[in-house]
Amino acid sequence: MAETTRLISDRSARRIAVIAMHTSPTASLGQNANGGLNVYVREICAAFSERGIATDVFTRRGPTDPAMEFLASNSCVIYLPAGRDLDKYSLYDQVPAFANQVLGFAEREGSYDMLFSHYWLSGEVACLLRPQMPAGWAHIAHTLGLVKNRTLAEGAHAEPALRIRVEGEISRQADLLIASTGEEATDLVQGYGADPERVVVVPPGVDLSVFQPIDREEARRKIGYGPGRLLLFVGRLERLKGVEVAIRALALLRDRAHDDVRLLVLGEDSKDGDESEMERLKAIATAAAVRDRVDFLGSVAHHELPYFYSAADVCVMPSYSESFGLVGLEAQACGRPVVGSGVTGLRSVVRDEVSGYLIDSHDPATYAERIGRLLDNPELAQQMGRRGRLLAQRFSWTRTADRLEDLFDGVVERAQVRVQAGARQE
Repeated sequence: MAETTRLISDRSARRIAVIAMHTSPTASLGQNANGGLNVYVREICAAFSERGIATDVFTRRGPTDPAMEFLASNSCVIYLPAGRDLDKYSLYDQVPAFANQVLGFAEREGSYDMLFSHYWLSGEVACLLRPQMPAGWAHIAHTLGLVKNRTLAEGAHAEPALRIRVEGEISRQADLLIASTGEEATDLVQGYGADPERVVVVPPGVDLSVFQPIDREEARRKIGYGPGRLLLFVGRLERLKGVEVAIRALALLRDRAHDDVRLLVLGEDSKDGDESEMERLKAIATAAAVRDRVDFLGSVAHHELPYFYSAADVCVMPSYSESFGLVGLEAQACGRPVVGSGVTGLRSVVRDEVSGYLIDSHDPATYAERIGRLLDNPELAQQMGRRGRLLAQRFSWTRTADRLEDLFDGVVERAQVRVQAGARQE
């Protein structure tokens, strides 16, 4: 492992330790906590690699993971033991041991110019590493506990005080806080007391070479579906994502003679305690008399998603909270309209009545009405899809990486000044 990592360092102008403790960028999307964070880490590391910037991604080792593997030519994933089969809150107790392993790796393989932490658990790891490493520190929350608690789904558990406290600590200590939207930046400042001078909005992107329209018949052959109209949900199965709303909307559509409409649900099960979200959703579909029209397909490889988006008539996103609407952005890049909730993360990528519909409630009847408009008017759906494709072209991982690289240069320079000043005082 040491030799491989040293070769990476030798080719690189800068080395970044990327902390993604609770979920790996190599994990299948839609499983457990795997989703937009995974895509973000993978895409940014690949973009940095092309710029000669080395990234070592530190994550939790699963039962089949190697000790290390390449993510890109100049990027490695380092798998560290940090407790298996633990939920994210139980993982908090593993943070000190995880941080010590990262520190030990850095002492053996060479120091880093930057820490780039993802999500609150990784931010806490960085909090522990910061005093012991002469590096700058940037953090991206991906989701914020205070925001999630403001818009809880019925029956969902609130984020615990521990998470809110840790997020506040991170917000006040990190050199740079990356927000995906202006609203998230405001939440960091007003909700967590972050210094507005250290909060910068950098929207994520979409790979437009992968996510692009595919002929609908070809896409349906690829995923095994024929005639009939398809609704698509993509994401983890948890109450936060509002899949129940999509199922109840489907039942209302069927009552209105849309008998050929089917809902495809992409994403693995998650559990809240002993409760299986997938089983709960199946029971809701059965009670609503649409179980035969809802297909739970599990997770799929990220590069296969364009076939599902292109095969669908409408992408449905009834989320109670989204820090950034990556699924909506991908759907639009594939030329499909989006019907989703009017949360800030979706408003940043979907334009109401332009590339889809945004709904400021979780009323299934309203969702059914908007979806029905698009199903009954294919020309309108195609028009919104074309507009969505144009909107998506404003977002790219290249642009995101360019901005991050520029910001990180400033953070590294300030960190070096800080270290030199401390050395002179000693």
